[in-house]
Amino acid sequence: MATKKKAAAAAKKPAAASTKLSTTDAIKAGNKSLLVALAAGDAAGVAAKYSKKAILMASGMPAQKGRKKIQAFWAAGISAMGVKSASLRTTEVDELGTTAIECGAYTLKGDKRVVLDVGKYVVVWKKEDGAWKLHRDIFNSDKAAG
Repeated sequence: MATKKKAAAAAKKPAAASTKLSTTDAIKAGNKSLLVALAAGDAAGVAAKYSKKAILMASGMPAQKGRKKIQAFWAAGISAMGVKSASLRTTEVDELGTTAIECGAYTLKGDKRVVLDVGKYVVVWKKEDGAWKLHRDIFNSDKAAG
């Protein structure tokens, strides 16, 4: 009898709120984690946010295929360009099963928070080992070429 009462009481309790993030929130969290690694000057940490077969496509240069080349790209950005921090503003996310497409805007900053570049980006995210990873990353500056 006591077992039936416990079962009835448990059935009346509201279900615990789900702690699962929406895809948009998970992608924003992934971006935040990437920005923390970038601000720490950790190119390997930035590259770890990308999928195993990721491709980074920055304007004015060949596509960077794989984490090793992506790590080298970010290491050069940190040292040669002087990137100290960045901000990302997600404007939309479309989920398509195990992939998602994010559009947004970025700002890269150097010493004393001097703006080095501003632009826009599209990232195709892919779920890999249960986590959202940058799979195709394309971005370009709003600065006029010349």
